Amino acid sequence: MALFDARSLSWPRTRALAEAGAVALLPVGSTEAHGPHLPLSVDVVIAEEVCRRVAARLSRDVVVFPPVAYALTDFAAPFAGTVTLNADVARQMLTGILSGIVGGGFQTVAVVNHHLEPAHFRVVHDAGKAVQAANTGARVLVVDHRRPPTGPKLGHEFMHGGSHAGRYETSLMLAAAPHLVDDAARQALPSLEIDLPGAIKQGAKNFLECGGHDAYFGAPRDATAEEGERLFEILSEATASLIEPPAP
Repeated sequence: MALFDARSLSWPRTRALAEAGAVALLPVGSTEAHGPHLPLSVDVVIAEEVCRRVAARLSRDVVVFPPVAYALTDFAAPFAGTVTLNADVARQMLTGILSGIVGGGFQTVAVVNHHLEPAHFRVVHDAGKAVQAANTGARVLVVDHRRPPTGPKLGHEFMHGGSHAGRYETSLMLAAAPHLVDDAARQALPSLEIDLPGAIKQGAKNFLECGGHDAYFGAPRDATAEEGERLFEILSEATASLIEPPAP
């Protein structure tokens, strides 16, 4: 079905789409350091691209709302350009945005988040649950691709290594926005095999304490656009299946 960018719609057109059963998608990312080779907007770019691909899989019209570009991102805070919000502010912001979308008549809203910091993801889930509880006639879905069965399909680096600005995210960026990837900088980066989730569980508070002194982990040099396309297929299929579960 058709994809609509909410930024280009009038309010009567938006209301008509909501009343006709269109799905609302809210891409969520962050503004944070992603190595020397990727822009601050990585999470937003990936979330928006997933939304575009999800729309092609659904049987209903889709309205994509403007992305949330700021988040709780304490781990990248030591690096220039990173903008982090505290948990309460981030939660209130997301709750307000989702409440506004539901209040505009959308009965199915999916949050497509690609900022993977654990504390931020908890905030996203909290906001979704709060808006769902306050609007019993609507579905507010929070897509969480960290969990099985989707997570393992995204590869070893995603599940156990440094998915931050490594092969995983760099491949997605090469597929979605190759002009934003500094390939010379990417090729100069050695692999940094650090168990980022493990370091976080052991108490590390930021990327420096995790050993990521250039705000990347994993193997950016191994990234390819072909791998990015494969990953986008997995992400978009999992998201679409959550919104419209396949028939048994």
